[in-house]
Amino acid sequence: MVATALAVWFALLLQVPLTMRTSISNGMTVIGAILTYFSFFTLLTNLIVALVLTFSLLTPKSGWGRFFSSPVVATGTALYIATVGLVYSFLLRQLWNPEGLDKLADIILHDVVPVMYVAFWIFFVPKSGLSWRNPASWAIYPLVYLVRILIRGAISGRYPYPFVNVDQLGYPHVLRNSGVLLAIFLMIGFAVVAVAKWKLPKTVRAKDEG
Repeated sequence: MVATALAVWFALLLQVPLTMRTSISNGMTVIGAILTYFSFFTLLTNLIVALVLTFSLLTPKSGWGRFFSSPVVATGTALYIATVGLVYSFLLRQLWNPEGLDKLADIILHDVVPVMYVAFWIFFVPKSGLSWRNPASWAIYPLVYLVRILIRGAISGRYPYPFVNVDQLGYPHVLRNSGVLLAIFLMIGFAVVAVAKWKLPKTVRAKDEG
């Protein structure tokens, strides 16, 4: 857990000057560069991972510590960061070839952290308390994110990922792409709950379902 927390914070902080440099070189203001940093699902999700691990490690008994370390939040975070790794590997990795510090941040954010956090979830996060309602609540974050980047894109003309670029694809195509990703996200979410319930002792499983 400590190693994952250190890795994710390092990569997030490293990505700040990298994003600022690229954004400003493309004609953005400092504020625009900051907004761009927080427009990527990868960075926002890695930030969630960082918060989950940090609060769980440093203040586990505080209100925020109990919230972030709860099985529902920790499992949803595992689903989010796994999505980051899968989408990047299948849809985005071939679109650019980072070098130097860009490559280092890229590997940590898209490969190292997803693998380490999912492993942490598998071996250390309690699975009790999960229900069949959770996948729908977990989907709120990516849905809010989608609405946010579409609104920002309509205003600025900038979209963080090519499969949501309305200017190039149009709204029907973008919404179709988003619908497919959401359906896959929900299927994985239900699969995670199913596996969690299957692995629980029968007495705990009956209590959760009751």
